[in-house]
Amino acid sequence: MMFGENVAEMETSIADRISELPEFILHNILSTLDTKEAGRASVLSKRWYQVWSCIPVLDFRLQYYKMVYWDVSTKYGFNVDDDVIQSFLGFIDKTMQRYDTQKYRIRKLHLELPTPDKKIESLVDRWIRIAVQNLVQELSINTLLHYTSDYRLPEILFRAKSLNVLKCRDIVLPYYETMELVSLEYLTLIQKNVDMIHTDMLQRIISFCPLVEFITTTDLGNISLPWERKQSKFKTSPLRKFVYGQFNRFSTWPLEMNVVVLKNLRKLEIICATITDDIVSELLYGLVALESLVLDSCSLLECIMISSVSLKELRIKKGLDLMKVTIDAPNLIKFWYNCEVNTSLSLIRVLDHCDAQFSPLLYTMEDFITTDWFFKLKKILEDSKFFQSLVIDLPSYLGIDVEEDRLRTAVTDRPYKLRELKLHEPYTWDGIESPLMGLDGLFWICHPGVLSITTSLKNSSAESILDILKCKVQSWKHSLKSIEVEDIHGASCHPWDTEFRFRLLWL
Repeated sequence: MMFGENVAEMETSIADRISELPEFILHNILSTLDTKEAGRASVLSKRWYQVWSCIPVLDFRLQYYKMVYWDVSTKYGFNVDDDVIQSFLGFIDKTMQRYDTQKYRIRKLHLELPTPDKKIESLVDRWIRIAVQNLVQELSINTLLHYTSDYRLPEILFRAKSLNVLKCRDIVLPYYETMELVSLEYLTLIQKNVDMIHTDMLQRIISFCPLVEFITTTDLGNISLPWERKQSKFKTSPLRKFVYGQFNRFSTWPLEMNVVVLKNLRKLEIICATITDDIVSELLYGLVALESLVLDSCSLLECIMISSVSLKELRIKKGLDLMKVTIDAPNLIKFWYNCEVNTSLSLIRVLDHCDAQFSPLLYTMEDFITTDWFFKLKKILEDSKFFQSLVIDLPSYLGIDVEEDRLRTAVTDRPYKLRELKLHEPYTWDGIESPLMGLDGLFWICHPGVLSITTSLKNSSAESILDILKCKVQSWKHSLKSIEVEDIHGASCHPWDTEFRFRLLWL
């Protein structure tokens, strides 16, 4: 028998073994694919077709169809925006009718649609009805490229007792008298226009769904939410998580929030919102069960006092205009601090073993980081004696101007002991020496046990970075005893980046 035949037999054997896996495992495999891709996999065997025909996760994305049919449309000259849409809608309708007839369970349904007209709206109503009848647990629906739509979610959806997750983008949230979303845990609304949200319905969901966590990037402004002071007759809200705001777009914070009815709130994230120092203090005073607080890109904050016995996690991100931060949180176990080195940090009651990370903001109009910047960074570390990790993001446009003699003379006491130094410099590692000068400055003020370097340069290797460190980083020559490669893996934030971890031993 030829070698090629052996390989073919081996591949067939492996395919047969995969086909023999239990149905729920094959469902999990196919659930990672777009529904059209999963359909293509079904041609592998009769077994795969049977599994695909009743897969509980249906993911219909028009954008994927457009990409697939683009080359074909160019070659044969048909209108991709018409023919592909009709083919796409027909495929969904045929699939949903099969699930309706066979009563197959639908656990998750994702619909990405063209801007709906009356015909499409009628189809979507039917698909949602089938999903509800087949005990759907998660529904995600949005229009392609986030076009504004007049499509109103049908009433039957709000009687879906099995629904756990509802995500809507630019889809109208209407009002219905009946609502039985007793299992709803997550509600996400991303709308361009607040008029797309019927406030009475939003009030009902937030006030009476016992498990719901509410996430919105819509500027709710001063709409009548159930926790406003004038709504004093509302019972305590079951809301556990509230995410409010949107990156790169300011949202108006609801000024008349009555925190008394939000005593069950555990997590609060505020992004790019018009929140002030006084509002932060009022929230922390009233939210007695709050465990996690995120303040991200809130430019009106100047001097904030974080005082909370219940708080366990605190993230202050992009605090560009913050002048002073005071923390009195005796049960804090995780802290992410992303402010400028000029910001004053005062700690009153914090745990010694709190996982505290400092990521100094380098968003500056200056072209260089100077020696004074390193002095200020050193002062924050030594005055607080709080941070275990230091995260430095070096933008590609930013240079480092270090006066080595001045830094060497000024830093005479023992460097700050640090658990880990994380250096993110995706574009500058190979060609520019200024990031290496930055390491000199950092090593003079702190001695990390681990150095983590994240880069997107494809040709980087642990050995090449190690050679650069030995040749160009001056601290290597006088205070660094040894360095070893500890680990190499993909970065968690961006899959195209690589993280190199080195173990450092100091004299």
